[in-house]
Amino acid sequence: MEDKEALEMVDVENIDPKLLATIEKKVADLKENNPKAKIVPLVVEGEPDFDEKEAYVGYFSRPSFINFSKYLSLSQKDQANAMRQLARDCFVDGDRELIDDDDLFLFGLMGQLQHLIKMRGGRLVNLSKPGK
Repeated sequence: MEDKEALEMVDVENIDPKLLATIEKKVADLKENNPKAKIVPLVVEGEPDFDEKEAYVGYFSRPSFINFSKYLSLSQKDQANAMRQLARDCFVDGDRELIDDDDLFLFGLMGQLQHLIKMRGGRLVNLSKPGK
């Protein structure tokens, strides 16, 4: 079920079916090696005039408490470097240039990192009665 949730984050309608099949297989392989891992595949489109590939794919894990705490601490000082450090800490496999190349990171991956720290839905159940 988590594999489907991770792939739902990717806008699958705009991805080549061969690439999508490769992503699904890679996520399954990574999950097989670490069943508890929450793998999030992130796809960044390449620009024909500048990049070597049509699409770059990075496989990231959800951040641990320590990695998220480091991210929050660094973000107080420098948001871009904090996000790059988060990407480094959570990178599992794929195109490393998403992190190392400034252009791919700033104008591609950085906007996708929100999927790593997406909060779960929840509700407050207020059982107190008004006026008491």
